Parts: sequence; structure tokens; C-alpha cells
Amino acid sequence: MWGGPARRRFAAASATRLVALFVGLAAGALVLSSCATTLPGHGVAAPGEVAAYRSEVTAARQSKAKTAGVELCREAMAAMVVMVRGYNTFVGRLNQAHNYPAVGDLDNKARASLIAGADQIRPHITGVTPADVAAPARAFLASSGRLEDGIRRELLVALNPIASGWTGDKQRLLDACAPYVPMPAATSATPRPSATPG
Repeated sequence: MWGGPARRRFAAASATRLVALFVGLAAGALVLSSCATTLPGHGVAAPGEVAAYRSEVTAARQSKAKTAGVELCREAMAAMVVMVRGYNTFVGRLNQAHNYPAVGDLDNKARASLIAGADQIRPHITGVTPADVAAPARAFLASSGRLEDGIRRELLVALNPIASGWTGDKQRLLDACAPYVPMPAATSATPRPSATPG
């Protein structure tokens, strides 16, 4: 048991701590009450800030759409080279032979090129792809599927209108892609006439 001076010192120290605690709480309450004070008025954007923000958002969307259009057109043009080459090789042989057994595996190679080309193009049609290229790209994919199916069913004369539709859809997609991926000048794509002996 302890008592006397020690107990008095403990009681004094406890009282001092309690006073310090109350003073701290009171100061905190003052700070909190001053922070809780609201100011009159409403938050308003500075003139021109809203228009500038909207302009930035629109520009960002347009840039993203343009990029998506460029990517789709580049992939489509690269895929078309393989698709057309495979189909032309097959149909050239079919026009000579007039039956599928005589073309060997060229029909299967043509079908494979159409499927692979479509698979290359399809992932680049997204929610941000501009409609002016997305719509003709979808049409080209659909006609590529019909052409592949016609070859699979070994169509002969009936293959002609399907192939014509495919060629037309291909050209429409190329035309739509012109603003996104400029085509080379016609002169660079035109074959030179062969030299004639003099």
C-alpha cells in the first residue's frame, strides 16, 4: 500500500492529464466546427471550361475511331491479297477443267484463303470502328462466306453470281477505305506494256 505524498503526486499527475485531455478535445471540436462551416454559393465551371472539355472528349473519340478505321482497312487490304490470289488460282484452273476433281487441291486452298482472310479482318470490326468502313467490311465478310460455301458445294455456273457479289463487296470496302488508307497512284499499279521486238 502506498499513501501520503506518493498518492498526492499520483492524484496531481492524473488531474493534469485529465485537464490536458479536455483542452485537446476542446481544441479539436473548434477545428471540426470551423471545417464544418459551409460557404454560400454553387460550384460553377469557369466560362469555356465545359466547352473545352467536351471538345477534348470529342477529339479523342474521333482520333480513336480514325485509328480503328485505319487498322481495319490495312488488315482488310492485306487479307484481300491472299484471298484474291487463292480464288483466282482456283477459278482459273476450274475454267479450264470445268470440273472439281481436275483442280486438285486448289478448291481447298481457295476456301482456306477465304476463311483465313475473313478471320484476319473480323477482329478489327469493333465498337469504335467507323460505320462507313465497318458496314462494307461486314458485307465483304458475308460474301466471302458465301463464296467459300459455294466452292465447298462444288458449284459451277451458280458460282458466278456469288463470285460477282464478292468482287463487288470487295471493291465497295476498298472504296470506303480510301479516306483511311490512301491507295497508291494508278500509274504505279498499271503494268507497263511489254516491249515488242523491233
